[in-house]
Amino acid sequence: MKKACIFDLDGTLTNSLYSIAHFLNAETVKYGIPAVDPEEFKILTGNGARKLVQRVLECSGKSGKELEEKILKGYNAAYDADPVYLCEAYPGVKELLAGLIKNGISVNVLSNKPHSTTEKVVKTIFGENTFSCILGARDSVPLKPDPAGVYEILKMLNLEKKDFLYIGDTATDVQTGKNAGLFTIGVLWGFRKRPELENAGADAIISSPEEILKIALA
Repeated sequence: MKKACIFDLDGTLTNSLYSIAHFLNAETVKYGIPAVDPEEFKILTGNGARKLVQRVLECSGKSGKELEEKILKGYNAAYDADPVYLCEAYPGVKELLAGLIKNGISVNVLSNKPHSTTEKVVKTIFGENTFSCILGARDSVPLKPDPAGVYEILKMLNLEKKDFLYIGDTATDVQTGKNAGLFTIGVLWGFRKRPELENAGADAIISSPEEILKIALA
C-alpha cells in the first residue's frame, strides 16, 4: 500500500480550463490580441504562466519581452484575485481524496500555477486541511518536469520514493514523476489524451478517479 499521493492541479484535480482562458483572454484583448478558444488552452497550458503567455503570443504572431511582462503581470494579478472563478473539482475527485485520507494516505499538490493562486484554489475548493503539502510555482524552485518540488514533498513527509504515487494529466506531469523515480499515473479526464501519456512513459493510465484508490491500496 502507498503512503502518499502527489497530484497535479489543473486538469487533474480541477477543471480550470475556462478559468485560465477567461483571465488570459481578458488580459490579451487589452493589447489587440484576439481571444483564444478555451479548448485551445488544453494544449497551451502545463508549463507555467509565463510559458502560457509566450505560447498565446506566438499563436497571435506577436512577441516582445515588454508585452509579455505586461500580460503576465496582469494575468497573474487578476487570476490570483478570483482564483476559483469558472473552476471546479472534477467529478469523483473529492470522493477519491476522502477515500485516500480514510485509509491513512497523505494527499499533496504540486502545480506549475503560481504558489499563491495554487494555495487559494486548493483550500477554497477542497478545504483548509485536506492536503498535507501544497506547492505551486516559486521563483526559487524549477518548474515541473524538474523533480525539485517532488523532492521537497518527500522531505516534508519524511517518506521514501516507493511510498508515493504521482498523478497528472500531461506529459509534463508524467516526466516529473518519472524524473523523481515515482510510480506515475496519467489521467484521461484532463487536458491531454492517451497517446501523449503513453509516449511520456506513464506507468498506468486511468479514466476515473476511483482507480487511483485501487492502485494506492494494492
